[in-house]
Amino acid sequence: MFIKDEHGKPIVLPLANWRKMKGLTQKSLAKQAEVTERTIQNYEDDTKNIRNARYSTIKRIAEALGIGTDNIFFG
Repeated sequence: MFIKDEHGKPIVLPLANWRKMKGLTQKSLAKQAEVTERTIQNYEDDTKNIRNARYSTIKRIAEALGIGTDNIFFG
């Protein structure tokens, strides 16, 4: 699922935006993705770059959000 602008280009959304669009708290996303709440906080405030995370972690977060892993990287 990509959100696109009026020209059909994907809009890149930070992790926090995806989480809020899905109506999740950091705590609930962390629980569903089997990571710590601090991990979600670090990715959202860019203390840690989610693009450097293990693929298995990214996959669990994406699944918890109901999006593809490509959305984490490309929008």
